Amino acid sequence: MKSPYSSRQSQRSLKKPGRPADDPRSAALTILERLDGESATLDALLEDEPPQVRGLSRRDRALFNQLVYGVVRWRLRLDAVIDAHAKRPVVKIDGTVRNILRLGLFQILFLDRIPESAAVNTAVNLTRTRKQARSAGFVNAVLRNAIRHPDRFSLPEDERSVEHLSLDQSFPLWLISRWAERMGFDETRRLCRAMNAIAPITLRCNALKGDLSSLLEELSGQAKAVVPNEQIPGAMDLSGPICPIGKMPAFIDGRFAVQDGAAQLVSLFLSPRPGETVLDACAGLGGKTTHLAQLMENRGRIVAMDNVSVKLTRLEREARRLGVDIIETRQWDFREPLETKTHGQFDRILLDAPCSGLGVLRRNPDAKWSSQKREIDRFARRQVRFLDHLAPLVRMGGTLVFAVCSMEPEENRGVVETFLKNHPNFDIVENLNETEKVVVPFLDSARCLRTLPHSHGLDGFFAARFTRIR
Repeated sequence: MKSPYSSRQSQRSLKKPGRPADDPRSAALTILERLDGESATLDALLEDEPPQVRGLSRRDRALFNQLVYGVVRWRLRLDAVIDAHAKRPVVKIDGTVRNILRLGLFQILFLDRIPESAAVNTAVNLTRTRKQARSAGFVNAVLRNAIRHPDRFSLPEDERSVEHLSLDQSFPLWLISRWAERMGFDETRRLCRAMNAIAPITLRCNALKGDLSSLLEELSGQAKAVVPNEQIPGAMDLSGPICPIGKMPAFIDGRFAVQDGAAQLVSLFLSPRPGETVLDACAGLGGKTTHLAQLMENRGRIVAMDNVSVKLTRLEREARRLGVDIIETRQWDFREPLETKTHGQFDRILLDAPCSGLGVLRRNPDAKWSSQKREIDRFARRQVRFLDHLAPLVRMGGTLVFAVCSMEPEENRGVVETFLKNHPNFDIVENLNETEKVVVPFLDSARCLRTLPHSHGLDGFFAARFTRIR
């Protein structure tokens, strides 16, 4: 299960394990504790660069990220190992101590170049710096037992059982069971492995401020590699950045945005044209909004709506960075209907709806543990309600795209079928112009956009494109 990790990086990160201010393990522990104790997502906790992270070197920051995401991603398996070696169940272990054990075990089980003794010693030191000195012996014993007696932990004997796959790949049993029932065991295993892989950094070239070739040339000196994404025009994949992306001159100048390829395909599926009037419902931080403006060559009008005013403020700031000035923002909760006489009608509407997020677990592994089966139906009902409220705002012959970062049928075909039943004046029209044909490889038999991590190397997205026919 181990993965390579630079020995030089390991030594730099081990120099002063007791310093809580700038030690990557201490910083990782702080984030893990906050994740357990707060309602915020991991993405939200890391978004504004917490103070514990700001003082880390580039190498230590890499270790910090690997520890945080690794522990969250493999939590179920790590806890099973703890249960196999501790004298009390993992659920009865103090939360701080439990996370220290997870951090230590992750290094022992998954990181080749960090010596096992170093993983144990830094965990014990971390226990003492967190005023858990009385638990230092317990942490030492559990980790050393895991090293000496790896046979005490074993997976279920039937390698083709959902129980084995759940524990082996560290996914909730309910989720593995529903995936296996729908797509079979082997494809589910491939999906799990893809979801546990580190997601690539995909960028979107901002054509309003330059072309892809010049951007690639500039970024080539600021990362180990940056290459065009062959599946999506204007996209590129970057690996090994030598500095935080937000500090790159090209980013500051607004020449690119960070956005997964699947999200870019959704905007291409809507295919807005210069001069049109477009509504981006549930616009969030504006990743797709600004892409729509770029596709429109910054000509026309985009209304971006969201129910959170802070997101709209950040969207406006992002639009300025990218040189976009055709966006106007409005705060609105789409659980309530909109009046056409107030808001008018639109040529194109994008609803990137709130969803379970089960298609983006490789980027948001904490959602594995916060999502629940019953939430899928709740999200699906809300998605139908939002679509019902947006349908009257689509002009005759206009387009409405419904998108979710979920692969679950209730939030995909289930919503589509319900919407078409409720709105016979809409249909899925198959005609695509030349610009839109880039999405053809990602269309399913029902002409809906569907991307899968294990098949396309993209986040798991679904989108349907409706046309108002009468």
